[in-house]
Order: sequence, then C-alpha cells, then structure tokens
Amino acid sequence: MKYKLLILLSLLILSCSENTNPIINEDNENFELINSALNFMGSGNSLDIVTWNIEYFPKHEMTSEYVKESIDALNVDIIALQEITSSEELNYLKGLLTGNWEAYRSGNGDWGELAYLINTDNISSYSNPYTILNGFSYDFAWREPYLLEFVYNNENFYLINVHLKCCDGSEERRRNSNEAIHNYIISSLNNENVIVVGDFNDLLIDDNNVFEIFINNSENFQFTDYDIASGESAFWSFPSWPSHLDHILITNELFNSVIETETVLIDNSLDEFFSEYEEYISDHRPVGISLYIAP
Repeated sequence: MKYKLLILLSLLILSCSENTNPIINEDNENFELINSALNFMGSGNSLDIVTWNIEYFPKHEMTSEYVKESIDALNVDIIALQEITSSEELNYLKGLLTGNWEAYRSGNGDWGELAYLINTDNISSYSNPYTILNGFSYDFAWREPYLLEFVYNNENFYLINVHLKCCDGSEERRRNSNEAIHNYIISSLNNENVIVVGDFNDLLIDDNNVFEIFINNSENFQFTDYDIASGESAFWSFPSWPSHLDHILITNELFNSVIETETVLIDNSLDEFFSEYEEYISDHRPVGISLYIAP
C-alpha cells in the first residue's frame, strides 16, 4: 500500500513539473505576471507614446491579462497598436486597464487592424482617429495609415500609426508607402508636430533603403530609434529574426523635445523571458518615445 502511495505521489510531482503555463492565483488581485520594473516608463512630466505590434491580438486566452499588466507598468499616454484582430477583445482590454482609457480600431474586420489606446486621464482633448491615403491601399496592404489628432500642453499633435507590407519582394510597396506619408506630411501637415509610429517592416540601415525619402530629408525628419537600429541586436524590436522593424519618426518641430526612445524589453520582466513573451503576447517588442513639451 505504501509502495502504491509513493508511485502516485511521484506521478503527481512529475505532472506538476511539466506544466509550463503561468500560475494564476484567482484569489490574489495583486499577483503580477510582470516581475520587475520595465526599462521604459512614462512620467507625469513628458508626453509618452508607444508603438506595439501585438501579434494577432489576442493570440492566447491570457494575452489581454499580460498586456494589461504591461500597459499598467508602462504608464504612458497613447499606445498605437498593430495586428488587432478583435474589437471585442480590445474593448475588454480597455476595461482591464488601470485608470481611464479609450480604444479605437481602424476597422471591424477579423483581421489585423490598426488601433489606439488613449489614456484620457492625461490626454483629454482629441478627435476620433481616421484613415488617410486611402488611394494607396495596395501599397499599404489595405492597412491605410491611422491618424490621431490630439492636444498636449496646449500644443496640437498629429500621430500617424502605420503597418507596412511585410516580407522580401515588397520593398517597392514599402517605398511607395513611405513616399506617400512623406508627401502627405509636407502638403497637409507642414509646420505641425507630427509623429509617425508603427511596424514599418524594414530596416533603417539597409543600403537599398526604402526610407531614403525621409533619411535624405534630415532637416525635416528624424527616426528617433536610429541608434537602436544600428546598435546591438539585444535591443531590437523583432528578436526572433533578429531585426529592428518598429520605428518612430518625428518632424523637425520636435527634434529638440526628445528625451529618450527605447525598445521596451517586457520579456526581460517575465519568468521565462522571450519564450513566454512570444507565446502569450507577441513576436514584436514595443518601442516607446518620451518628449518634453513645455506647459
């Protein structure tokens, strides 16, 4: 009898050790999936914006819980999202977040759309976002840029969220998309505070560069994450390749306002690091920017 009990106990221990799912304590509201402070966090003294491709959101039944804890830890003002496949789940996430937030999605299909989460405790004056450059739908892979107008410290801002066509063989479409964005800003938003963020699906440091229209116009445009793109791969936004595909572009009105731009290493704050991050959240890391805008 004792021998049988020992066998049963051994099997129970083995079965528990093979379970790699995160342990959720339903009775402890303070249980944290994020186990340490993030390397990028907003403050009450800066305009803090994050771009985040949350792969096929939600890719797992636990995705919203992971993202909720990440956003609470980030403490930012606006999050521009890509690959949001469910309006229902986006609204569910909004309801989970600490504080007051609004959510907007560029369409109501069941494929990956552009979206915004706006912290209305910090951003109270804004217009409903809208798509632009609809005549370039093919080049943008039917994910036309999603523009949000808002006011921060009595300054008007124009935030453009993009998700360009992926993969080899689509360089010309990405080049055309960048040219369309460039020309739109020059013609329609000249002398305005413009920020373009998103998954650009290409490298800033290529020789045959799809971003040359911006890079060659450095008096008016700047990729604030260029040092990340040309630096160590440990800080790139797409670790599994690895490559740096998620960028932040600003116009010259904001050149002197940049405090920092960072890839947010949420995976470093998880127990199982990137393997856990990729399983439950995304294959892309967020990229964030902090700007000082004088009151």
